[in-house]
Amino acid sequence: MKLTYNNSIFPVLKSALLVLSLFLFTISASAQDEAEIKTYFAETQLGESFNFNERTIRFKEVLVDSRCPSDVTCVRAGEAKILVEIFKDEKSLGQEIITVGANLNSFKTSLAKFFGEELDIEFLSLSPYPKTSRKIKASDYQLKLKVTERVED
Repeated sequence: MKLTYNNSIFPVLKSALLVLSLFLFTISASAQDEAEIKTYFAETQLGESFNFNERTIRFKEVLVDSRCPSDVTCVRAGEAKILVEIFKDEKSLGQEIITVGANLNSFKTSLAKFFGEELDIEFLSLSPYPKTSRKIKASDYQLKLKVTERVED
């Protein structure tokens, strides 16, 4: 007994797969359009605050700065620990110690535990970078950061 296939079913299946693919692509594209990303950048001195959308991040203190000085070769790169305080509508929600490694260009963490929303904070840099020839005064520290907020439409 010889089996034969009706060639007319393949174009129908091909068309059905094409329509299904386009449908799935449209659904994923529309889901991406529902969320808007807002980005805020700041450079703050020690003791200053960064305000965005009724929220505030205050750069309170450099707890430790054991980053390897730029004019020395170290076995261990070191790190800096900074203390920030988080506010919403001028009410303190708590403090957070952030550890930034000397090898990292940036350190990203979530603020969801404070705000219950999709907010990320990225610490871009802590300057000045240590050198053996100078002692850094607390008032010289500057923190660069970026906050990313996902806003649902």
